[in-house]
Amino acid sequence: MVYVSLNLDKLREQHINSSPKRPFQHQVEAFEALSKTFKANGDRSGSGILALPTGAGKTFTAVRWLSDHVVPKNIKILWLAPSFYLLDQAFSAFYDNAREIPNSKKTLNIRCISSNPSHAKASSIQLTDDVIIMTIQTAISNLHTDAIDRFGLPVQTAFRKFIESCKETELFIVVDEAHHTPAYGCRNLLIGEKDSALGLRRLLPKSHLLGLTATPTYTDASRRGWLWKIFQDGIIYKANKASLIAQKILARPNYIKAATGKELEVDDNLYKRLVEQHKDLPEDIIEILATDKDRNNFIANTYASNKDTYGKTIIFADRWFQCVYIKEKLLEKGIKVDAIYSHIDADPGSAEARNRRTQDDNKRILERFKTDKDEHGNDAPLDVLINVRMLTEGADVPTVKTVFITRQTTSSILITQMVGRALRGEKAGGSSEANIVLFFDDWKRLIDWGTPIDGGGTEVGPSPVRGYYPFEYISIRLVEEIAKSIESGGDYDISTFSRIFPVGWYRTEIVYADPDYKQESMEGFTEFVLAYEHNKQKLDAFIGFISGTDSLDEWSKEYLDNEWMQFQVEQWINKWFDRETDDIGERLSSDLIKIVRHIAQNQSIPTYHPFEERELYDLDKLAQKVVELSPRALREHLSQEFSKPGALWKTFYRSFSRFETAVQAAIRIILDRELCGEGISNSRTSLAQVVIPNRRELTEQEKAQIKRRDSCTCLCCEARGRGVRLEIDHIIPVFLGGETTLENSQTLCSVCNKEKGIHEINFRFNVTQLTSPKTINLSLPYKDQDRTRVITRIVNFFYHCKAVDQVDWHETVVEICLYAGNNPDWLLRHKAELLHFVQNQLWYYNVQDINVVVPN
Repeated sequence: MVYVSLNLDKLREQHINSSPKRPFQHQVEAFEALSKTFKANGDRSGSGILALPTGAGKTFTAVRWLSDHVVPKNIKILWLAPSFYLLDQAFSAFYDNAREIPNSKKTLNIRCISSNPSHAKASSIQLTDDVIIMTIQTAISNLHTDAIDRFGLPVQTAFRKFIESCKETELFIVVDEAHHTPAYGCRNLLIGEKDSALGLRRLLPKSHLLGLTATPTYTDASRRGWLWKIFQDGIIYKANKASLIAQKILARPNYIKAATGKELEVDDNLYKRLVEQHKDLPEDIIEILATDKDRNNFIANTYASNKDTYGKTIIFADRWFQCVYIKEKLLEKGIKVDAIYSHIDADPGSAEARNRRTQDDNKRILERFKTDKDEHGNDAPLDVLINVRMLTEGADVPTVKTVFITRQTTSSILITQMVGRALRGEKAGGSSEANIVLFFDDWKRLIDWGTPIDGGGTEVGPSPVRGYYPFEYISIRLVEEIAKSIESGGDYDISTFSRIFPVGWYRTEIVYADPDYKQESMEGFTEFVLAYEHNKQKLDAFIGFISGTDSLDEWSKEYLDNEWMQFQVEQWINKWFDRETDDIGERLSSDLIKIVRHIAQNQSIPTYHPFEERELYDLDKLAQKVVELSPRALREHLSQEFSKPGALWKTFYRSFSRFETAVQAAIRIILDRELCGEGISNSRTSLAQVVIPNRRELTEQEKAQIKRRDSCTCLCCEARGRGVRLEIDHIIPVFLGGETTLENSQTLCSVCNKEKGIHEINFRFNVTQLTSPKTINLSLPYKDQDRTRVITRIVNFFYHCKAVDQVDWHETVVEICLYAGNNPDWLLRHKAELLHFVQNQLWYYNVQDINVVVPN
C-alpha cells in the first residue's frame, strides 16, 4: 500500500446498499470523549490519549471519528507509528471508512510512507495529500535536515513543505503505540523546543495530538512525566479490558507454549545481534527454520491433533514455500486449508516463486476464509489460513479462534499484532476464548524474545521481566564460568562465590531503534545489570557521576553507533573500574552502556533490587559441608540438594551436571588452600555442630489437627473451602534445621506453600519480625483468584507474617488494615507500584488510591 486517491462520490455510490460497521458502546463513548477534547477551529488545541485494549479496535475508533469530524473540514492528518508493521493497518482503516465521510468531502488522498520497499518514499509527499501515514523515524529524519542543494542552499524536504503548508490551517497528528512517545527522538519530534529543531507543536500551534495505546502508564516516574507533558489532556478515554471480556466484545486469551524440540546454537555474532543490538533473527536462520521439515510437520500435527479445540485458525509462517508445505501436510490429514502470500515473500530471483500467487488469488482465498463461501456463493469453509505476515495487509477475520505464531521474534509490536487477530469476542463475531499457540525452539543462550502485550498493558507468556528473570542472567554467568573450567581441562578455577554470585541487579529501561530497517522500528526493552560484592560501590559511584552529568543528550537517542559508545565507555572503565576484576563475563562495557542510556533517556537512575536470599546459595559454604564425602555420597547429597522444592539451584545451573561441576570446582579450591597451609578447621568445627533434623513425617491425625487449629484456612492468603488445596508447611524448613512438629507447622494453600519455598516465614504471627522492609513482590500468582486473596498474599509475604487484618474495597479506594505492630510506612513506600498492579493486573481501573491503616 503506497498511495491512493479516492473519488468519494463514486465510492459512496458503489456501497449505497451496504450498511456501515456499527461501533460498540465503548467506541461510541470514545467518540464522545474525542469530540469534547478536540474541537476543530477552536481556541485551544487538544492533546490526549485514547487507551483501548488490544483487539478493542483503537485504529477503527480513531479513523471513524477522524472521518466524521476532521476530514470533512479539510484538516490534514498525520498518522505516526513506531514500526512500519503498523502502517498498512491504518491505511486499510482509512480506505474502508472513506465511504462514511460526509458528502461535503469529494476526494481523499492517502499516502503511506516508510523506508520499506512496499511503501512510498518521503520525497513523494504532495501538498494535496489529505492523510499521510508514516513511521516516526522517517518523520524525524525528514522534519529537520542539514542537507544542502547544489547551490549550497538548505534543502527543504517534501515532508517539511507539507508541514509548513499546514501553518495557517490545522494539522491533526495521531501517534500509534503512544507509550513510546517519551523516547528522545519522538518527544523532540512532537514537542521539541530547540530553535534549530522545533517540534511539531511549536511549528504548528493549531495542531491537535492524539495518542493511541493499550499501555498508557509507565512505572518510571520521569517517563510518566514526559508522557503527560506531551499529552497535556491526559487519558481522555480508557476502556476496561475485563469489562470488554465480560461483554463478550473481547475474547479471553489462552496462551499455549509448543516446544518444537529443535536445538539452535547461538554464536557470539548472533547473540550480539539479538541481545545487544535488539535486532530480529537474520534471514539465513529464518530460512533454516522455514525449511525444516520436522519442525513444519510438528506445526501441522499440532493443529491436526487439536482441530476441535483450535477451530478456525491463522498460521503465521515466514516463507511462501513453508506455507505450501504445511498446507500439503494439513490437506493430507483432511483439514480444509489454504495459503496466501506474495512474491515479496520469495526469492526475487525466482520466477516460479513470483508467479506462485497473484494479489487476486490472495483476495479470493482471504474472502473465502472470512465467509466460508467461494466466489460463486457456494459453501466452501476453510478451517486454516496459512500466511506470511498477513497482518500487514490489514486483514480482519473476527471468527478466528486461534493463531499459530510459528517462531520467536524480538519484536513485541509484531507479535502483539499477530495475537490481535484472534481477540475478537462473540459480539464481534468471534469466540469467548482465543488460543494463542507460541512455538519456541531450544536456543542455547539466553535471548530476550518479544512477548505479546495483552489489552490491559501487561506482558503475557514467557515474559522478559517477570518471575525470576534476573536469575536467568545469573545462570548464564555461572554457566560461562563452568564452561571455562571444562574447556581448559580443569586448569581454570572457578572464582569464589563472593566474586561470581551477584548481590543484586539494576533494572534498566531503554528504547532502541533497529538499524536493519534504517531505524524504522523502535521498541522498548527491560534489561538487567548484575552487581557484585566487590563492584557494587564502584557502580553506585559511577551512577552518581553519570546522573550528575549535563552532557548526556547524545546518549538519549534511540540509535547510537556501537564504536562511538565503546570509545566513550573505555574512558569510564579506565577511570572507575578495574577491568581484570570487574569485567565478569566480559560484560562490563555493555552493562555500563545500559546504565548510561537508561539515565539519559529516563532522566533517572535505574532501580536497584538486592538479592536478599543470596547467602542460601553460597557455593563455597556448600562445598565446605561436603568436602569429605565419598564420590558416591557426594553425588547423592548434591542430587537431593539440587532437587529440593522451592530451591533455586535449577534456576541458576539449569542441569545437575553443571551444578555438580561447579561444586567440585569449589571443593578443589578448598583442597588447594589446605595444601597451601590455610586449612579449613574452623569451617569443619562449625559443620560438626550442625544437628541433623528429625526426618519423620506428620501422621494424618496430626495434619488434621493442625488444619483444625488453623480453622482449615490458609494462614497467608486466607483461602478456604471448595477448590482450595490446603497443605501442611514447615515454618522453619527441614533442610534449614526445622523439626517436624505441630509447633513448627502451619496450614497454607498449595499456591502460598509453593511461593514460601525454602524461606522461614511464620504466618501464625501477626507482627513482622523483619528488622527492615523487603522489596515488594508483585509477581506472585494472581490469575483467576479473588482480589482480596491476591492483595492479602502480597502484603503478608512482604511483612513475612500474617500482617493483614482485612482488606476493604470501596468504589475508588482500597483500604488495607494491618495488625498493630506492623509499620504501615513500609508498605506505603510501594503505594504507586501496588496501585498500578491493582489497576493493570487485577483490572480494577476505578481504584485511584490505596490506604494503609493500623489500629491505635
